[in-house]
Amino acid sequence: MKLLVTGSLGATEKDLEALAALGHEIVLHPDERVPVEHPEQFEGAVCNSIFHYTTHEGFTNLRYLQITSAGYDRVPMEWVRKRGITLHNADGVYSPAMAEWTVMRILELLKHVPQGFRNQLAARHKKDWKWGELTGKNVLLAGFGAYGREVAKLLRPFGARLTVVNRSRKEDANVDDFRTLDKFPELLPQADILILALAHSPQTHHILDDAALKSMKLGSYLVNAARGGLIDESALLQALREGPLAGAALDVYETEPLAPESPLWTLENVLLSPHNSFVGDHDHERMMQVVIGNLKAFRE
Repeated sequence: MKLLVTGSLGATEKDLEALAALGHEIVLHPDERVPVEHPEQFEGAVCNSIFHYTTHEGFTNLRYLQITSAGYDRVPMEWVRKRGITLHNADGVYSPAMAEWTVMRILELLKHVPQGFRNQLAARHKKDWKWGELTGKNVLLAGFGAYGREVAKLLRPFGARLTVVNRSRKEDANVDDFRTLDKFPELLPQADILILALAHSPQTHHILDDAALKSMKLGSYLVNAARGGLIDESALLQALREGPLAGAALDVYETEPLAPESPLWTLENVLLSPHNSFVGDHDHERMMQVVIGNLKAFRE
């Protein structure tokens, strides 16, 4: 098939040759912000945000779509379903990097790393007798896709007790307790650490609202590398300033990039990164394995 490959894949010449070797005619479109000319010519596409800049109605012959993100929020899902287009995401590609970021941030919060850096910069030799440890903590993980499973695997050696809430129940040796998502509100008050690994949808929008945040355990921590829309940021600010949250690590926000005037920048109990948790030096290798594997399966 005639396959549009955008710059979101970061394909090398060798990668493009591998795709062509599968029997496809490859057309490279380096910048998705530039509208695609004659989109009706393409039967397949490997892309990310292409439909933000080229209307999906123009892809009248599209029957295969591979996106390079884990979330489907940049895809016109109703149109895809109506047309019967085969759709794949970057399942599992970014999970190892995101899980490492998650564990790193949890440890930084427990060991008061931001305060330690401030002491270091001030050449202040000051002990902190309130460091916590991950051992024995009750961790609540909301969502159990590829990212959630990777988090569970990395947390197991630390001796934390892991409870998972998810739309459907799944068996996993790294999970101590598995509940359905409707149990989320009643489990929140028991969690020392909450990790959000849910997809953002109308059903999960602001799942962590003012009431949910106020119900959380005094001195608990929040980690979010999933989607910013899962949290009501105004309520989060209050929970960080007045409790019950002792701190939070955020990689995603309701509006990105996070505005310079956001109060989140000024809070000493918050660790921020610019939607960067998915970045790892094996991302591209895993992405190409997914792309080629899915194309082979589609052909067969």
